[in-house]
Amino acid sequence: MIRNSLNRIWILCMKNFFLYIKKGPVLIFGLMFPFFMSLSWVIGRDISLDQVFIGIIAMTSFFTATAISPVVLPIETREKSLERILSSPISLNEILLGILFASTLYSLIITSLISIIFMLMFSIAFESLLVIFLMFLGIGLMSFLGSLLGLLIAANPTDMTSNVMIIVNLVKFPLLFISGIFIPLQNSSPSLIFISFISPVTFLTDLLRFCVNRSNFFTSYFNVFMLILWIVGLFIVNYVLHKKTMPKRLSEAGKSMKKR
Repeated sequence: MIRNSLNRIWILCMKNFFLYIKKGPVLIFGLMFPFFMSLSWVIGRDISLDQVFIGIIAMTSFFTATAISPVVLPIETREKSLERILSSPISLNEILLGILFASTLYSLIITSLISIIFMLMFSIAFESLLVIFLMFLGIGLMSFLGSLLGLLIAANPTDMTSNVMIIVNLVKFPLLFISGIFIPLQNSSPSLIFISFISPVTFLTDLLRFCVNRSNFFTSYFNVFMLILWIVGLFIVNYVLHKKTMPKRLSEAGKSMKKR
């Protein structure tokens, strides 16, 4: 039973991954945005190599994770493929996990490749294998967490990807700016540190600071714990909201077909 469920989730994951990886919103908001943001942040500034590495990896992980998960349901609602999936013996959890794993895989592959290339090009050294493991653990957790955040915003029962991506960007940028990437938490006021808890990127950024040069504000275990806590909370909210909005999404698909 569990094996069959995992097989269905994997099939959905591969379908979502290869089908949506070339979509415009994924390419623009998953690759171009983090690239140009990182470029505009680095050019003309006196920033250390460690700080550049931390910022680029944190931004890439967050942006790529929120690229696929918000667009799958709106597109499948518009194209009526969601109805075909729901008519087959597939549960809501399997549909959501198929989207989440595809988005996580996309983010994990891109961020890991950039991390490895950056480390080899600029000879960034780490103290031990445990530190490297913690870094990639943080990237993996953020990949899944960001995918959950994108999927949560996609709970809005619309068949227009533009409507969803506008909300995604309205959420992403404030979370990014209060996360300690641009202003380290050590240099922040107590009120700004308190506000930084609203952003899950704060804990990835701080974990990366620990791994790179031990300039972290919180402990590494606390950062990992907070990332996991965010994941659990977002998953529960996702399931509850999508269970309520899925019937509305199907009716929205019906309206779209009538307009055609």
